Amino acid sequence: MKIDFLFHPILIHFPIAFYFLELFLLAIWGVKKDAAQLAFARFAFRIGYVFMIPTMIAGLIDAGGLPKQVWEHASFAAGVFIVYTGRFFYWQMARPEQKYYKFWLIASAFAGYILVILTGFEGGELVYDAPEK
Repeated sequence: MKIDFLFHPILIHFPIAFYFLELFLLAIWGVKKDAAQLAFARFAFRIGYVFMIPTMIAGLIDAGGLPKQVWEHASFAAGVFIVYTGRFFYWQMARPEQKYYKFWLIASAFAGYILVILTGFEGGELVYDAPEK
């Protein structure tokens, strides 16, 4: 008897939750300008980013590579990786005293999370619209 145990569906909840927490904390920071909110947002981002890498690897392993039916989902996931990797470097190099720092930090978090939502939607389409075995 073969048991299929998939890691991707378990791991995916972590980057989704931590990226949303980061966006939420950045929104609060944008209004209150509390440095603690910014620090916590950075912490949430880092945890989300750390979980994103094994989640994507698990997705490739669970799907058995990149079969045709997962291309759209994988394309959105690649977009998420690119945006959040760019954001990783922005978090590292930009300084709060720079002009437009707050704008770019919040706008890129919002844009990145829109991609996360689209990626999740496509992943759900794979699961719920998949033909029965």
